[in-house]
Formats: sequence, structure tokens, C-alpha cells
Amino acid sequence: MTLGASTIVTEELTPIVGGLAASQGELGLKRVMISIALGGWIATTLLYLLGAWRGRWVRRRWPKVGRYMKRALRAVRRRPWRSALAVRFAFGARLLLPLACGAAHLPMWLYFIGSAVSSIVWAVLFTEVGYLFGEAAVTALRRMEHYDQYVAAVLIGIGVVALLIYRQRRQRRRQQSRATDRTAGALGS
Repeated sequence: MTLGASTIVTEELTPIVGGLAASQGELGLKRVMISIALGGWIATTLLYLLGAWRGRWVRRRWPKVGRYMKRALRAVRRRPWRSALAVRFAFGARLLLPLACGAAHLPMWLYFIGSAVSSIVWAVLFTEVGYLFGEAAVTALRRMEHYDQYVAAVLIGIGVVALLIYRQRRQRRRQQSRATDRTAGALGS
């Protein structure tokens, strides 16, 4: 149930981690999918209800959100069914689109069905990605078991080189800053 509750905050990470856990036998795959779909649907439904109840207040309270919400409202009014279906897939607008659907007074039945379909498809898709990735990662780790010390040496080497480059650039910026300060001081005298 924790996976479902965290879906609105962690987005794609939740079903992928749930799928990883299912591939390792820690959780049941169907339970993960159902929990994530239900959690995402409940969260977007609450946002819809907030938009229907206090949509204008949200736009006035947070003017920056209001600008984006006006655009979302236009999209919802043009294509209500597509908007309800896009709720879980609208990257960057997953909080805003349900609010806009509520503020546009999209029929509740239409929104509930569209967002439920969206939540189910999204949960199944990303949980499967996590499940398949989990199996592939375990297989790759088993094959890499004999080479782990080489991988660690390469990673440490890359880290050292990155640190040296960072220090060199920082030192160069300081020298340029000092030279600029000297030039400005000489011109000001």
C-alpha cells in the first residue's frame, strides 16, 4: 500500500521499484500493479475534486500555476476525453491536469473512467519495465561478478579525473576573477 500512496510524489520510480521487488520475489507483481494503479487514481481523483471545488482559488493563490492552468483548461475544454486519459501520462503536468479537469467541470463520470484507464495502463506499463529491468540487471550482475574489481577501479579512476578537472576549472575561474578585479582596480585609479 505504501507504493500506491507514494505514486503521486515519486511518479515512475514507484512502479519501477515495485517491479524490481516483484522480479526478486519480494512482492507479488499483480499486487504491485493494483496498488500503484489504485494509489495513482486516488491521488488524481483528489486533485480533480480540489480543482472542481477550489480551482479559482488555486489560480489566484499561486499565479505562476494559474498561467499554466489556463493553458491546461483550454486543452481540457477542447478535448475532455483525451485530457482524462492523459492524466497519468502528462509528464510535467500530472498535478496540473487533474486540477484543470476539475476546474473545467469535466463530467465526473468521464474523468473517473478516463483517469482509471490511464492509471491502470500506466501502472502495468511501468511495473513491467521494472520487472523486466530487474531480471536483466540480476543476469548482468551475475555475469559481471568476476569483473567487479575492474569496474570499481575504472569508476574510481573516472571519479579522480573528474575531481582534477573540477579543481583545475575552479582555479582558472579564480585567476580570471583576480585578473578582472585588478583590471577594474587599475581603471578606477
